[in-house]
Amino acid sequence: MPGISAAAGCAAYAGIPLTHRGMATGVHFVTGHTRGSAQDDLDWDRLADPQTTLVIYMGLTKIERICARLIDAGLPAQTPAAAIENGTLPDQRVILSTLAGLPARIAADGLGPPVLFVVGDVVSLAGHLGWRGKPGPVTGDV
Repeated sequence: MPGISAAAGCAAYAGIPLTHRGMATGVHFVTGHTRGSAQDDLDWDRLADPQTTLVIYMGLTKIERICARLIDAGLPAQTPAAAIENGTLPDQRVILSTLAGLPARIAADGLGPPVLFVVGDVVSLAGHLGWRGKPGPVTGDV
């Protein structure tokens, strides 16, 4: 059955465009939950492109390592980042932070699966572009 990707739906409901003129010219979609050391095989330098939005599926248990790898690859620690729990559902929660602060915010707010992550300058538009009113609890330091 045709449908939209979780990335498009979750981002739209959170008021986050995946691309935006002057902020992001493309999008990378990756899985945050891999078998064994496959995650170490990701091209972190390419994923750390500040001109691109990064969407991470299934990365909740490895988000601390993912954020650290992106920062080590050169993505600024202050890059806006969002965690979207239960995206598009009535109980959706959106946590806004920075790349460096995201793991602590997730732990403090007790997020549980399913969670989708969006990293990039476009996250700073959350709340400003919300089309459906308040997209669920939005908390953060962005």
